[in-house]
Amino acid sequence: CIQEPEELYADEEIVIPGYRPEIRNRQEAEDRLNNDARSTCYLIRNSSNDVATFPHTISLKTAGRIDHSRLGLRPDGSLAIGTAKPGELTHASLAALVRYHSNTPFCLRGQNMLLKNPVR
Repeated sequence: CIQEPEELYADEEIVIPGYRPEIRNRQEAEDRLNNDARSTCYLIRNSSNDVATFPHTISLKTAGRIDHSRLGLRPDGSLAIGTAKPGELTHASLAALVRYHSNTPFCLRGQNMLLKNPVR
């Protein structure tokens, strides 16, 4: 795995755009996204199952569709989107993952996605 160097951000205050720990399940996530008038937005919530392996879930609304993807915890404690893949880029924290993918797309259901427009 290639890990983004967290020390680049060591002196920044940790703010995680779109992280909504109060949202407890998929239905609440979809309701919150559908209540946001923008056509594209996202949120991150704590997972409701298999939390030891997938502690968080990203929910994204694009073009009237909502997709969910789990964030996997790797053996070294880093995070990445989905299940482990050879040569994947991992992140030292949830904040680092969000920061990285707000500028660098990831593939979800065959589409390149960015973490722009955190849910209101």
